[in-house]
Formats: sequence, C-alpha cells, structure tokens
Amino acid sequence: MTDDPFEAIKVTFFQECDELLGDLEAGLLAIESGEADDETVNAVFRAVHSVKGGAGAFGLEDLVRFAHVFETLMDEIRSGRKPCDDPTVKTLLRAADLLADHIAAARGHAPPVDEPRSAALVAELEMLTHGEASPPAAPAPVAAPVVAAAATDDEDDFGFRPIAFDVSSLEAPTAPVDVAGEAWRVVFRPHARMYANANETGLLLRELSRVGPLSVSLDDSALPGLDDLVAEESYLTWTVDIETPGGEAAIREVFDFVESDCELTVSPAAGPGDVVAPEAADDFDIAALLAKAMVDPAAAAPTPVSPAPEPAPMAPAPAAPAAPVAATPAPAPANAPAPPANQASSAITIRVDLDRVDRLINVVGELVIQQAMLAQRVVESGLARSSGISVGLEDLELLTREIQDSVMAIRAQPVKSVFQRMPRLVREVAEMTGKRVRLVTEGEATEVDKTVVERLAEPITHMLRNAIDHGLEGPEDRVAAGKPAEGTVRMVALHRSGRIVIEISDDGRGINRERVRGIAVDKGLIEADAVLTDEEIDNLIFLPGFSTAETISDVSGRGVGMDVVRRSIQALGGRISIASTPGKGSTFTLSLPLTLAVLDGMVVSAADQTLVAPLTAIVESLTPRPQDIHHVGGHDAVIRFREEFVPLIDVALVMGFRAEPAVAASGVAVVIETEAGFRAALLVDAIQGQRQVVIKSLETNYQQVEGVAAATILGDGRVALILDVDAIVANARRRSARPELKLAS
Repeated sequence: MTDDPFEAIKVTFFQECDELLGDLEAGLLAIESGEADDETVNAVFRAVHSVKGGAGAFGLEDLVRFAHVFETLMDEIRSGRKPCDDPTVKTLLRAADLLADHIAAARGHAPPVDEPRSAALVAELEMLTHGEASPPAAPAPVAAPVVAAAATDDEDDFGFRPIAFDVSSLEAPTAPVDVAGEAWRVVFRPHARMYANANETGLLLRELSRVGPLSVSLDDSALPGLDDLVAEESYLTWTVDIETPGGEAAIREVFDFVESDCELTVSPAAGPGDVVAPEAADDFDIAALLAKAMVDPAAAAPTPVSPAPEPAPMAPAPAAPAAPVAATPAPAPANAPAPPANQASSAITIRVDLDRVDRLINVVGELVIQQAMLAQRVVESGLARSSGISVGLEDLELLTREIQDSVMAIRAQPVKSVFQRMPRLVREVAEMTGKRVRLVTEGEATEVDKTVVERLAEPITHMLRNAIDHGLEGPEDRVAAGKPAEGTVRMVALHRSGRIVIEISDDGRGINRERVRGIAVDKGLIEADAVLTDEEIDNLIFLPGFSTAETISDVSGRGVGMDVVRRSIQALGGRISIASTPGKGSTFTLSLPLTLAVLDGMVVSAADQTLVAPLTAIVESLTPRPQDIHHVGGHDAVIRFREEFVPLIDVALVMGFRAEPAVAASGVAVVIETEAGFRAALLVDAIQGQRQVVIKSLETNYQQVEGVAAATILGDGRVALILDVDAIVANARRRSARPELKLAS
C-alpha cells in the first residue's frame, strides 16, 4: 500500500496541534488580561499536556522536552505553588510562540528551532519553576512505551509485537520523596473512552510513582478469548498499593483528567507495611496473554497475575476492606444497551479533505444552474403554474435551495481561526517598534465561507502592522497627549446586510492628511493641483509605492503594504474603506461576501443587457413618476423616496451600454443601500424576477471591470453580470461632485 496509516495519524495530530495552540494562546491572553479563572489555567495546562503526549507517541523528542518544561511550570501555577505574575505570563507567551515553532519544525513547515534560543527559554522556565536553573531535562519518558515497542523486532507467529511494561522501570520522582506517609490502595479500571482520548495507563502509573513508592498488581480475569476480544474495549483492572505523605489528594490529582473516563477507588490500606518497593512489582506482557488466548481458546479468562511475594503483614488483596466489590467489575454483557443515538452522534466529528468539499460545492452550483434552466424551459413551454410539472419543479427548487444551504454550512467557518493568529503578530510588532499594544477582538464566532477565511490572513496582517507602526504613538507621546501609555487595537467581525464586515481600529494619532498629500505629490502619485476630499486623501495610502514611514524597517517603509490589502480584498469581491479622526485614531472597514459560491439576486435588464443586483442590497423597487424626479445643477437626477431625495443612477449609462440617458418615467427604480448606509436608486428598464445564481469570478476568467462584482450563468444559458452596487454609487457620487480626479501619469 502506498498510504501510510501512521502518517495519516500524524497529520491528524498536527491538525489538532493547531487547535490546541489556539486554545493555549487564548488562555494565556485571558490570564494576561486578568480575566482568567482556574478553568482557564487548567485549559492551558491541558493544551500543553496534550501536545506533549501526542509528540511523545511520534518520538518528537525536541518537542516533548520543551513541552515537558512548559507543562511543569503550568502544573506549578495551577496547583498554586507558583504565582502567575506579569513577568511569568510574558515568559509563558514567549514559550507558546516557541512551542508553535517546535511544532512547525516537527511538521516540516519550518527549519529546526535554534537550539540556543530554545535552551535559553528552557532555562527561564526552569528558573520560574524551581527558583534556579535545573540541569537539562533528560529525554521525556512519555515516548518510552512507543520507542520500546518500535525497538522490539521480534514478532510471534500471529504478528503480535510483545510490549512489556515493567512498573519497576518507572521514572523516579524528580525530587526526593518522603517515604514516611499514609498507605493507600488504588483500584483503577479504565473505560474504553479513556484510550480513545489518547490517555495511557502506563503514563498514569509513571506519574503515580512520583507520588511515593508503590506496588502494582494486574487483574486480567475479565479478558475474553481472542474471538470475543474487541480491540476498542478495556478489560484490565490495576490495584496499586502506595505510601505517600500527600494523602488522597495527591493520588487523585494524578487521575484528574481521566477520572470521568475510568472507575477509580482510593481508600486507606491496612497499614504502612502493606506497601512494597517498586522493585517488587511484576512485569506484564499483554501480547503474550493475547497469544495464549488464541492458542488455547479454553483459556479465555487467564489466571490473574499474582503479586510478587509480599511482607508478612500484607493483607490478602481480596480481603482488603477498602476494595469494594464494584472495584473489579465484571465484563459488560454482550446485549448491554448502547448510549442514545443523539448522545453518540453529538460527540462525533469527522475531518474531510477540502478538495472533496470544493467538488461538492461545484456540483451543487451546477445543480442550481440546471434547475434554473429547467424552470426557464417550463415557462417557455406555456404550462400552467398548477400543472403537475410546475408543482414538481417548485418542490425541486425548494430541495435545491435546502441542499445548497446545507452544503454552504459545511464550508462555513468562524473567523476565530484567523483572529487567533494575530496576538502573536501584535506582540512581535510591538516589541520591534518599542510600543505597548493591547489587542481586543470581538465576534470571533462570526462564520464565513472557508475560502474567504483562508484569504483573510494576509490583508489583516498588513493592516495590523500598519495600525501599530503608523497609527499608534510611542508610550511617551501617548502620555503627553493625555492617553494611556498602552495603545489599543480593536479587531471586530460581524454580519451586516448579507456580508461579513471586519473593522480594525486604533486609538492612535489618525491620518495626517497634509503629510499624506505632500508625500503623494512628491512621489508623483497625484498632480500638485489635484483637488481632493478628505476621503480621497485617506485612500491615497492604498496607491502602489505609497508609504509614510520615514525609514525602511523590518515592519514597514517599502510601500507594498496597503496596496496589497486593497488588491486582496478586491480579489475576494470585497471593498475597504477608511474613517480617520486626527488625534483620535483610524478605522479600516473590510466588507466581504459571505460566500464565493451562490448569491440571491434580482435579475434586471438595462439597454438589452441582463444584469443581477444582489438582493441583500435592495430596499424597494418602484415606478418613477415625473413629478418625483428633479435635477440638481441641471444634470444630476434625484428621485423622491419616502419624504427624502436619493440620487437616481442610470445603470445602462454608467455601465456604457448606451450614450444617452433614458427617460426615467419609462423604467423602474430599484432603491439600494450601500455598506456605508448611503441610499440611491438604480434606474433599469425592467425587472425579470428574483432567483438564486451561481457566482463565477469575472477577474479569473476575463479581467476586473469597474462596477461589476462577478458573473453568472442564467437559466437560458446566457452570461449575466452581477453588479457591484457600492462601486456604481461611489463612481456616480465622484462624477457628480466634480470632474474625474487627475492622477499623475
């Protein structure tokens, strides 16, 4: 076989690492802001612990070693033994960044982490943990079981690879353990879901050995014959006698994350003499038990492994008063009731390759087109709407829309995946610029098409770097201006009018329009005598080659930032606008379509051309009356709409379909509202109807056309243009204000 199952599991592990890193950073930022509780600290610990455990299973020793030191400090913090002050949080944030670098290196997406850098941060973490630098950690024992299994080349006749787990080989506690303590008996039977959650009994016993000296015995009486063996089930029960000064709390802390996934009983033992040294523990060879069951089916229930010889005071295990009958459960009956279907399904998720989803989206798009064509053919045939074919076609239309909505929901993803990458970027840029910055995010759960999400990272990165480097002042300047020394950058996502809007704002100095204009003239980007509004001056920063940076640095100064942002947003069928108040800050607003696949639109005609206007932008349609139409300055038409006047824009004239304006009273006015809340009326010849259309990129297949967002295929097979109503209104406003802006050639 060409596919390696081990590699497939490894890919899944790295995908989970991305989610864990997001949870880790979110938790640390909550701790830094003072909004964390005990559960947040535990969540951070679990994230690092999960990364370490998975890395150990794949033998990623560098990652395991670093995660182990990180995990140890988090364990000290969550137990309350170490304070989580500001310097500690900053170190933990840098450790999270380095952990991400280790994961990227192990994944093959980045070069190996610089060893001196990693060692220096390890020393800092150990200093915070122990108060002084500890010697370098030995290779993490978490990988030992897997490495041991891989190193065993002998397989029996049935293909089993023996894996022996010797309790006597458990790692000794890192600090001396006071053996004078209370004696306890622990009866532990894991459930199948414990292993499904990537936990391992051997690792739990290793952690338990750090609490105090122990002895372990195994009860395998519930192990069935090989024919009845279910690989995902759990049949073994461990009895551990341990002596520890920490008491029951120290023992239960070891099982903290698996207590709901096992049957656990912790009770006082008969006396201190019950505990034996770890050297007396037995070895278990599970593969040997399986082989024995296969060779001799009669031995379906092997004899329990007898404990090693014990001191005389040791009471017989079955007679121990602290071990209740339920501590050694019988095997579950074959006809045991299964969990409710809804309970089982609610916990199940699957990972699907994105290419498969893309193919499904394309097929659904073609289905929508074919359904529209079929509807067109039925209309042309003259069949009555009450006929059986027409009724069936309406049912098909409803079903097609439901399929389309369901498929689009599969692709919908929250913008959280993009937002979570930004705190690290903000910290790095703040350190490079010497500024104090706080990032505030809102609306992380706002969902948008995955294609849009994937292409948002680059423009948002440029905008955040711009906001920190150009927008925010230095700490001294902010204090002198009466502002807090720490600047705030806010990133908000929300749904508005069927689109996703992302706002990135700062409380900095705002745009210095005089300086921006002067730089544009000096660079030859505009003519010196050009008359510009404030909005147009602000938009000069999007011109190629424009930069307000006085010196070129690692952050900015090369004039390739905001130009890239505008092109990236326009490529997604979106637009970007600026609102700036000098001395108070700036807000950049990105408006993007929720999906790049399907659109609800109103089909209209203008000068024998068929066009589609997005339904989300339409407020109302009406037939203009001559008495409601007026002209401003003798040439700009406006129409009265609900006791106010709105511009009347001849779509065919603006798009170049005809040279002379149409008679307004002979057409239909479609009132629309732009992203900024500005209203206008689009004059068209007629409205053909409302329908769902499949979006096809015009820029990809032809070139970008001003005033056109995309194209689609209608039911009769013709290509129709989808209007960019915001661009049409903006162009009309600029033309009515004055002649076209003269840009330098």
